[in-house]
Amino acid sequence: MKLSKEAKALAKDLGLSEVDAVVMELKSKLYQLAAKSIQNSKLTHEAIAEKVGTSRARITRISNLGENSLSIELLVKIIVALENKIPLKVA
Repeated sequence: MKLSKEAKALAKDLGLSEVDAVVMELKSKLYQLAAKSIQNSKLTHEAIAEKVGTSRARITRISNLGENSLSIELLVKIIVALENKIPLKVA
């Protein structure tokens, strides 16, 4: 079985709803931004972990795109802590 790489197509392949597809897409974009923010930060992984309330090992896994279980809340915390901005606009 070949699976798609785009969130909406992947959700369809997996039989998920459009709502699930939107959440997958949002989480994917936030994950990429959080990883990039960690990689570009001058802070240590330990310092970042303390700022957002998680472990250094988890920050390292996120930076390497190797963490499988992530909440949108943690991703937003990382981005806000490191970029000093909210990563999305809600209209």
